[in-house]
Amino acid sequence: MTRLRTPLLAAALFTSVAAVGLTPALAQTAAAPTNAGPAAGGAHHQARARMMPGQFVEGRIAFLKAELKITPAQEAQWQQVEATMRENAKALDQTITSTRQNHAGRNAIQRLELRDQFAKVRSESNSRFLAAFKPLYANLSSE
Repeated sequence: MTRLRTPLLAAALFTSVAAVGLTPALAQTAAAPTNAGPAAGGAHHQARARMMPGQFVEGRIAFLKAELKITPAQEAQWQQVEATMRENAKALDQTITSTRQNHAGRNAIQRLELRDQFAKVRSESNSRFLAAFKPLYANLSSE
């Protein structure tokens, strides 16, 4: 059982980081509630609009460090993973912020360009995370 735990946690870690990249796409396609009044709908939208991936990165880092049971010997590699997770969240936050500031009047071409921009940010984030995670993964114990 312990032999399977580390690869499963590693896969969960990678999946959670990749899922953060989908946050803007999901937030943009979510439908507004139809039975709520205008004031309630506006407040709900504004609360959701303020949520950014960077707000949750510290919690994810702490959770993953505890679940992976990072040892003092693995701390140097873990620091690289932490820094990469923070950098990726910051890049995504910046992309979301710039997108929200310039959201009015987009045509189909501009929306496709925006999707391409988010795909590039996710791809760059995945590449950075993979480069930081490989050394840690090589040093993870079976526990």
